[in-house]
Amino acid sequence: MKKTLSMLSAAALLLAAAGCSNGSAESTATPSGTASAASSPAPGTSDSPSPSASPVALAADFPATLIPVMDGAEILASTVDRANGTLTAVLVQSTEAPAEGIFPFYDAKLTAQGFAAAQTAPGSPSSRDYVRTGPGDPETVNITVIAGKDGGPATVTVGATVLTEKTEQP
Repeated sequence: MKKTLSMLSAAALLLAAAGCSNGSAESTATPSGTASAASSPAPGTSDSPSPSASPVALAADFPATLIPVMDGAEILASTVDRANGTLTAVLVQSTEAPAEGIFPFYDAKLTAQGFAAAQTAPGSPSSRDYVRTGPGDPETVNITVIAGKDGGPATVTVGATVLTEKTEQP
């Protein structure tokens, strides 16, 4: 499981650095502000920024209930990949929210979905892993926060690998 979390974290950081282009047809967000298709957030997750605040829309079929966008955040990139019964989704966003408010936001959203925060490794307060177990492989979410320089916006990368059927509930 540690290998999966490390690979997910590395993939999320690479996507953020590369402008989130993975060549997949399902990776539809573009920096030009024109996404080929955007799904609207699920009911109750009106935390999505307004189109004028975010030049990039969520990728088509992005699981916004699983990984909600923070209030007032600017979406920088998002991807969705479904293969072999697994959904992998990554959201990269920029937020003015104070760092001490980012993890509690996701703690509440993810624990309500049955995830538990894993022990944070000493010396890495800017990353947190969440695990949900059940039949099949464990499901994971990783959140990495990179604080902005001189009090600027923080970059928040959220990556999840879950079983597809759990994301397709009405």
